Amino acid sequence: MSGLQMLPECTRCRNGIVGTIVKARDKLYHPECFMCDDCGLNLKQRGYFFIEEQLYCETHAKERVKPPEGYDVVAVYPNAKVELV
Repeated sequence: MSGLQMLPECTRCRNGIVGTIVKARDKLYHPECFMCDDCGLNLKQRGYFFIEEQLYCETHAKERVKPPEGYDVVAVYPNAKVELV
């Protein structure tokens, strides 16, 4: 059928998205599907992290990232002011 438009596909559930779309790193999600791959915490209006193409909350991202000795993992949010010391 010509003239029909395909719905954008949710990265998590693979269903078509009608209405509000959450976009992160060129991936699209239903608002309710935009969640941590470990704990299911909804990440809308929160910090989120991509590690090896998986989406995580700050707590679970820190569990996966091992910084060099003497350094800590620090979350930097959009529009945050960062001071280098």
